[in-house]
Amino acid sequence: MPVDEETIVPPGLPSYRQGGVVRSDESGGYESDYITSTIHVGTHMDAPLHFDPEGAPVGDLPLEGLIRPTKRADLRDVTEPEREISLEELQAALPAPLEPEDYLFIHTGWADEHITDISYYLESPYYAPEISEFVVESGARGLITDTAIDSGERGYPNHFTLCENDRVIVENVAGLEGLPDEFTTWVVPIRLARGEGAPARVFLVEEGP
Repeated sequence: MPVDEETIVPPGLPSYRQGGVVRSDESGGYESDYITSTIHVGTHMDAPLHFDPEGAPVGDLPLEGLIRPTKRADLRDVTEPEREISLEELQAALPAPLEPEDYLFIHTGWADEHITDISYYLESPYYAPEISEFVVESGARGLITDTAIDSGERGYPNHFTLCENDRVIVENVAGLEGLPDEFTTWVVPIRLARGEGAPARVFLVEEGP
């Protein structure tokens, strides 16, 4: 998703700001900007360090380990504001069993409807703690979704479980119309050496026949 100064961020975190350092009319032809922002802006990846002081930062995660087969669970029919999504609903929506090193992609439709409004965070659906336990027990590489995985008011059980078990989390993925049920996902974060997360580009490669 595009990021600019109108992009919403989790309440309490610093918004994205961009300013000019050098302008072409002063430099003889080139421009240079600076940015300040929370790491958790737009589509982003949480590294294990985000909720585990001993966990790996983004800079220690090799890119080849972030390119994984993916199973998409389409939960748009059961998604409602501030509603907990259960493990049973998730499992019923999976197109095939989750395999070791897969990504689990939970598709709620929330981002495509609310990503430009603060209700995206304040009224977001969230996931039962059993969902992150299921990801870990299945051996999956991580969880990708188009919303926040926890309601901050109810704590962060899914973040703790996934990060403490060396899984990655990708949140705020948008533009999801027409997704197939199975594909390969590339998660390409900015390689911040000590980052507990990073903005990321996320795209899919659909497998041929």
